[in-house]
Amino acid sequence: MANDRGDAAGYLGWFLFGTALGAAAAILLSPKTGQETRDLLSEKSEEWARRAQELAGEAQGRAGQWLDKSRELFEEQTQRLMSAFEAGKDAMREETRKGPLDPRG
Repeated sequence: MANDRGDAAGYLGWFLFGTALGAAAAILLSPKTGQETRDLLSEKSEEWARRAQELAGEAQGRAGQWLDKSRELFEEQTQRLMSAFEAGKDAMREETRKGPLDPRG
């Protein structure tokens, strides 16, 4: 399941890269003056940079949430394991107190 997410993210990344590349090619190949093209590129690059920062911030926030959730799950599993270990120790002590079993019944 995690691999599916990684594949989807990779495809989305390549799609966005292709979109940006296509948009840049369209701008550069359009019949405009050099100054108009430079102004348009400057405008769009600022817009793309702002959007990239927003997306990076969102991704960072999600990563932080996933990290927090992972820590919580790890702590829960650690507590369960420690409880099971203590229960095993207690059971072993109880059986040791009972003494050896008589094999004849």
